Amino acid sequence: MTKKTKGKTVRKHVTSVGQLRASRAIDAVVPAYIQWCRETHDLPTEDAMVYLKPVESLVAAYFELTPSSVATAFEAEPFGTALQTMYVAAGVTDGAIEFAFEAIHLYVKFLGMSGTWTGTEFDYEIIDELFHMDEDEALAELEGPELTPPLPSPEEELAALTGTELARRLTAFLQWLGDGRQVTSTGSLKLLEIEGAAAAVGIAAKGAERNAKRQELSGFDATNLPEGTPRTVKTMHELPLLSKIWAALEGGGFIDIRSTKVRPTPNVEAFLDPGHPGHLPAMRGLAADFLSVAVKGEQAWAPWVVQAAEAQAGLLYAATLPNATVTVASMSDTDMLASMGVEEFGGRHLRRRMTELAELGLVTMDKYVRVPPGLVPVVLQALGEPVADDGGAEPMLPGSVGLAPTQAVPTHPVPILQLKVSIQDAKPPVWRRLQLRSDLTLAQLHRIIQLSFEWLDYHLHEFNSGGRNGSYYGPLDSYDDGFGDPFSDPPQDETAVTVGQLLTAEKDHFTYTYDFGDNWRHKITLEKILPFTPGSPAVRCTGGRGMGPAEDSGGVWGWQNVVTAVNDPSHEEHTEYLEWLGMRVGETLDPKEFDKEALDEDL
Repeated sequence: MTKKTKGKTVRKHVTSVGQLRASRAIDAVVPAYIQWCRETHDLPTEDAMVYLKPVESLVAAYFELTPSSVATAFEAEPFGTALQTMYVAAGVTDGAIEFAFEAIHLYVKFLGMSGTWTGTEFDYEIIDELFHMDEDEALAELEGPELTPPLPSPEEELAALTGTELARRLTAFLQWLGDGRQVTSTGSLKLLEIEGAAAAVGIAAKGAERNAKRQELSGFDATNLPEGTPRTVKTMHELPLLSKIWAALEGGGFIDIRSTKVRPTPNVEAFLDPGHPGHLPAMRGLAADFLSVAVKGEQAWAPWVVQAAEAQAGLLYAATLPNATVTVASMSDTDMLASMGVEEFGGRHLRRRMTELAELGLVTMDKYVRVPPGLVPVVLQALGEPVADDGGAEPMLPGSVGLAPTQAVPTHPVPILQLKVSIQDAKPPVWRRLQLRSDLTLAQLHRIIQLSFEWLDYHLHEFNSGGRNGSYYGPLDSYDDGFGDPFSDPPQDETAVTVGQLLTAEKDHFTYTYDFGDNWRHKITLEKILPFTPGSPAVRCTGGRGMGPAEDSGGVWGWQNVVTAVNDPSHEEHTEYLEWLGMRVGETLDPKEFDKEALDEDL
């Protein structure tokens, strides 16, 4: 059974002297710490080790500031600075901040109560006092002036924005847009418009002729093709940069998408006219909307994308601070990524994302990752942080301020597709009836199917339309990592193709295969095309039958054997499969069981 690389972290290397010293220093106190946690808090060893992770990051930050080599004594001032650094690193979510605060508090208590502290009593009292404040008060203390990014003047911000490659491409695109361009019924640019739009944002590409075979996607700007060679695409969304710019323009209120045409809104005039009173707010707003799409716009469809997005948000905020110390090398360091909850796939995605932002001029990456001072307001707005009024610009235009495209509801209606998704050859039948938006991508459909059959996404998957000689779609990351047949073409990018592009008429169908060992083949058939209803969910379940088979159960015939063995106490494998499924003696499996309401709620 072909499996993905899983999340167990193996310590391979550390990239800084501080991290190496911290690892050794923490190792020296682990036995005493585990024993103390067990005796005083009844904390299991595994949980105690989890609590040590933020402590090791704190000690590493402390060692970067001091020549110390022990984790049992700290001077109050550098300890506070290191703790502030920890707060920034954990600052993606309130939960991460609170956990780091709690874990370090526990360690400080251990040092004092166990007699392990080797520093001065004066320093311990100061450090300990911080953790005896009300938690909100203590966290507020950490949000002092050192953690407040300095804001530029309006003139400095405008100069910085105007000088970015992103602003140049946005300007070129809006000038190309003119009075309007043609769009499809799903709100995307028509194929005949793609060449001009792509050229405006610096990409050589053109729309495919009907039934033309698509070239493969590789990189956000298609640098894999010979210079001057345009890529042929079947949708604008096969060009990620163009797709992100489009989403930012729609989410920020810069374009109005109608049934056949897209038109600019008055916000475009403010963006393009340097003399307009709303010029700076419009430029900041659109740049922030783009950055919000680039960081947060893909979170729903894959776990490693969620990891990369959360880590990227934290890195960007840290990179706005004075004397930012986030190194470029840290984005490749296994331990550093693990401390942020990022696995191998997520790390690669994070590096690609940050490289894109650097090419667009939104960050610099030499030794350190830094946000240029003039772009700090853009980054803060994109991350949802409050930005102080600069006092020199007019209020932002209606529809263009602070509207993260991840929160924007598309203004154009799209058809709703009713699909029947069936596991082929399953006896008794196992299927789900789903109603979903036609503009959802195949990558999003993958996540929906995983939920629908209670799969755990442990294995590779692939979509196929047209049979053996048809088109294949899948996650390009998996192919790039060496999975798949090395003698066959890689699949097309599942994030660039929508369900509505493959299913256009009733009875159209394609297949989804999950786990190439067990070979769970799902037939996806379009039953009905329904009208768009405002306010309806993007996906819902309206029917189904049969329990989702267990992972690694050997395919449809293997699962039938598992059900038979579990339900027959005299079966030679009865006890083995009961234990494997975590069932108690006397429990049985009903392969026909299905809870539509529970699935609908999950979806």
